[in-house]
Parts: sequence; C-alpha cells; structure tokens
Amino acid sequence: MSTLTSTGAAPGGPRSTLPGLFDSVRARRVMVILVWASSIASPIVETVLSDRQHYVEGKTSTVALAVTLNGLGAVIVPVIAVAATFFIALYWRVTAPSLLLVIAPGLVLAANELAHGRPPTLGLLITATAGALLVSVRVKLPDLAVVGYLGALVATASIAAFFLTPSKVLISGGVNTFDKSLTGAPLLAGIFTHSNTFGMFLALALPFVFLARRWPVRLLLLAALGWALILSSSRTALVGAAVVLVVLMLARILPRTAFAAVAILGFAVSAFAMLWLPFTETDPEAYTHRGSIWIFDRQQLGDHWLSGLGAHWFADNYPLLRSVLSSAASHAHNLALTTLIQGGVVVLAAWTTVMVVALFATLRRPSARQRGVGVAFLLGLLAVGATETPFGLVGWGPLSASALIPLFVLAGQGWIEREEDEHARALSSVPLTRASLRARRR
Repeated sequence: MSTLTSTGAAPGGPRSTLPGLFDSVRARRVMVILVWASSIASPIVETVLSDRQHYVEGKTSTVALAVTLNGLGAVIVPVIAVAATFFIALYWRVTAPSLLLVIAPGLVLAANELAHGRPPTLGLLITATAGALLVSVRVKLPDLAVVGYLGALVATASIAAFFLTPSKVLISGGVNTFDKSLTGAPLLAGIFTHSNTFGMFLALALPFVFLARRWPVRLLLLAALGWALILSSSRTALVGAAVVLVVLMLARILPRTAFAAVAILGFAVSAFAMLWLPFTETDPEAYTHRGSIWIFDRQQLGDHWLSGLGAHWFADNYPLLRSVLSSAASHAHNLALTTLIQGGVVVLAAWTTVMVVALFATLRRPSARQRGVGVAFLLGLLAVGATETPFGLVGWGPLSASALIPLFVLAGQGWIEREEDEHARALSSVPLTRASLRARRR
C-alpha cells in the first residue's frame, strides 16, 4: 500500500505507529467538529445578527461579520489543512491513494480553469484541502456519528427558534405563507437562507444518527430531524430522507450479498436519473419551474461539454439569470448539470469516481449498520441531487458540513483501513522490544 511517511521513522517506533495524537477517536471527532463548524459559522452569525423580515432570495449577505468569516474561511481553511497534512505526512503517515482521490475534483477544476485561460481562485481548492485534512487525520465512518448529533442540534435549535424568535428562522420573517408548505405555516429555514437548503442539510445528516450507540438516543435525534424536515416543507429533502430510511431498512432485512446488489443497482439508477432528468425535460413549469432553468442552462452549455463554461459562470452571470429566469437560478438545481456547466465532463468524472469508490468501500464494511448508513447517505445524496445542488464546487459552503465531510470520509476509508491492517500484520511479525511495546500501547 502506497503511503506518504517520514523516512526517518524507525520500524516499530512511535513515528511509524498509527495510534497516537492523530489517530485517536477523540482527535478524529474533534477534527470533524472543526471542519463542520467552519462550514456553517457564517450562516449562524447571519442568523443571530439579522432577521428574514425582508428576505430576498439570491441576495448576498450584508452582515459584515458573516462576510468577514466567509473571506477568512476561504484563506484559513486551506492554509490549516495543507499545513496539517504536511505535518502528519512528515511525522506519521498519510495514505496516498485516499489523499489523491479526495483532492482530485478540486485540482481538476482548478486545472480546467487554468487550461482555458480562466485564472483559478483559492476557492476552487478549498474542497481539496478540506478532504486532504479529513483523510490525513484518518476520520472513519463511525466518527460520522458526530454529523448526526450536530445535525440534530441544528434542527432542535431551529425548532426552538420557530416558537421563540420566528423572524430569525422563517422565510420572509414568517409574515408570508407559501403554497408548498405542508403544514400551512411559514417555511422553516433554520440557520440558512432558504428552507430547501435547510432541508437538504438535515436529510444528508439523517443517516448518521443511526450510528448513535443507544436506540433511545437514535429515536430522539430522528424525531428532531424529522420534525424540522416537515416544517421546512422541502419536497426534495423529504424525498432524500425517504430514500435514506428505505435503504437503512433494507440493510437490516437483506443478506449482505443481496443488499450489495440492491445498493449497486440503486446507485446506478439514481445516477442515471440525475443525468437524464434535466436533459430531457421540456416543460418550463415542471418541478416547480426547475424545467425552465434546466432548458436555459443546457442551451447555454451547448457544445462545451468537455470543459464547461467556468467555475464562476453562475456568479458572473447571475444578474442575467435572475432577469431571464428567477432569483433561484444561481445554480442549475441538478448536481450533474451544475457540475457540467462549471467544470464539464472532466470535473463530473472526478466527482463520480469519488462517489463510486465511496460506494464500494462502504459495501466492504463488516458492520451491517455501517454499510446501511454509508449507502443510505450516497443514495440520498443522489436523490437530492436530481432536483437540487447539494454541495458547491467552489468554496466550503454551508451544505459541505453534511454533504462533503461524509463523502470524503467514505471515499477514503477503504485504503486507510487496508493500510492499517497491513501495518498491524507487519508489526505482529516483528519481535518486540520494551520500547516498541510502549509505542504500540500509545
């Protein structure tokens, strides 16, 4: 197994031994919390310091602190991630295939921009650096229970604010109702600027509540997320949540081989549907007027399939998109079409590779629950991606917390654990001195 290691580490010594500062459960979960927090810090600040009484969809935040945090995050996250990755590679070890896999989409996107005379920005590399940090610290699937707990915490806080300070968490400050509301109440957006964003955040965090050890805890977390999802009235998110629950049920009742076959078939069908839907729709009013966005965007894409129109095409052309379509046209409302426009087939292929590797790595997990959780997340992500863009290719946005953190962890886990098994077998075959025994215990 290819690894990046310190050349000066002695066999069996503390540097080459995996357990330690960067491979303890506590360290890994603290890292997940920090990366997660960097994703939603700006939305939290904006929620606290403003209200949505005069909310305008697509409008950039005017809260100075939120804008500052976004700017700082675009610099601090990559710097810390790169420094930590180099430090870990120097003194411990980094599994090279996992590292290359998770940084590939960001690097391909940046290289694509450069190759077509579009100067790449630092925001293009944030996903790559965040992924590098997660696999360098060796975050594993069980550690993603933190994502479930944190998602339920956001849901609970949003529900409390629904009753206590509704102007902070309801679209238009709660003064308007919407036809799409399932409850007749205004739409709950939580810490986000739109109920669809809030719903997707919750739906993608949902699988990981089932990693909680005690079933009463799982039920409480599930109740909080379910209640908040219903109040958001996000149909896309509710479909994604339904897919998650069905997959988790199948993981419990099907034998391992049968579940693997169903998972692979479900993944293929979901991926095909995500690609097929926006390129065949001809009704502009279909899917709550998403049809008009798909028709316009695929016309703009034209024959630029290979390299797309540019990573910042939506931002650069938003005034036009808003006037021709609507304020919701800041992305293509489909993960495949958004990716094709921003980076073309080359970038779509890089992200597809990450997802496929994540699927097969998850199916090799010995625990049925972990297999179910991982596959449920991936199929839920694809289901949501059919009519929304569940994560951004540029920057480290709010949805990265529940979409990209799990995706990178699932994709990198296979090689990491295989390398750890090989390392453990190698250590067990070497006669141990007292010093090496002490190092292994650490």
